[in-house]
Amino acid sequence: MGRWLWVLNHPAGRVAGPLAGLTCGVIFVTGLDGASVGAAFGQVDWRWLVPMLLLGCINLWLRALRWGVLLASATPVPTIQLLSIGLTAGLAGLGLPARAGDAVKVVLAARLPGVGLADVAAAELLERLVDGAIFGGFIAAAALLGGVPGWPLALGLGALVVYLPLLAAIPCMSWYLGAPPEATGPGTDPAACEARSRVRLSGSTRLIRLASDAARRRGPALVARAATLSLVAWATEAMSYYCLLVAFGWLAPPTLPFAAVGVANFAFAVPGAPAGVGAFHLPVSSLLVDGFGAEPGLAAAFAVALHVGVLAPVPLLWALLAARARLQPTPIRGR
Repeated sequence: MGRWLWVLNHPAGRVAGPLAGLTCGVIFVTGLDGASVGAAFGQVDWRWLVPMLLLGCINLWLRALRWGVLLASATPVPTIQLLSIGLTAGLAGLGLPARAGDAVKVVLAARLPGVGLADVAAAELLERLVDGAIFGGFIAAAALLGGVPGWPLALGLGALVVYLPLLAAIPCMSWYLGAPPEATGPGTDPAACEARSRVRLSGSTRLIRLASDAARRRGPALVARAATLSLVAWATEAMSYYCLLVAFGWLAPPTLPFAAVGVANFAFAVPGAPAGVGAFHLPVSSLLVDGFGAEPGLAAAFAVALHVGVLAPVPLLWALLAARARLQPTPIRGR
């Protein structure tokens, strides 16, 4: 385990994401045909952006509900408060590189009453594993049903091979990284055991132990509930993608938006430029061209519009919540 953590924390690993994003951005921009991209934008029916944005807002709300389930705090945190934290982290991610918005989300969530760092780590760990399995399933199912060979099928099946065993291995990780037998025997001092545990398990290893233990305590029923919310949330996102496809005048196969959801979110996971610029556009446009036979100009225009359409609900909902807070009456304090 220590060797894997050393690899993840190596400086080369931290620069790999920005380099990948920059490379994808250069390839995408140099391959653009301005005339065909402009023609694709010229035929867009912008009215379809309204349901797209609405579905994107519903997706964010469902993800806030799921996050509340995964936090599993003793005192339930209001969904509106969790949504505000997620939107604040999303706004930070629009301007900060290397997925720094995730760090903002962890810091804000750890300040919630009754929520500890282990709870936040467990929620983030389970969220990533559940989402990764769903995205892999979306891509693999779309590739198999649509007869799409090549890298989309390999990506979907590869994600399932990686994420499903990790999701099933959470209890095993908790047992393997848990406290040693002498720490739980009779007559032991809990404070001393905790101090010894901090010495032996520091940094990322201790965080993984805390997260996996908290995840195990949640049980399979809670994970199944969170997975159901995730499935509904990303299916809603796929519906918003389809609205954009219709806006471009393309009645694509129903499997395409599900595959696009998986590819787009895996692209967003690359810790590169702010808001996933560069790393987002190339794989999405390549999916449309290589997998579903789209014209390159249409695929490039769709990727650009999709990037804006996916990010737009974040500031939109944030502004609505800010206006709602300003319109609420201020309580009058008695003397």
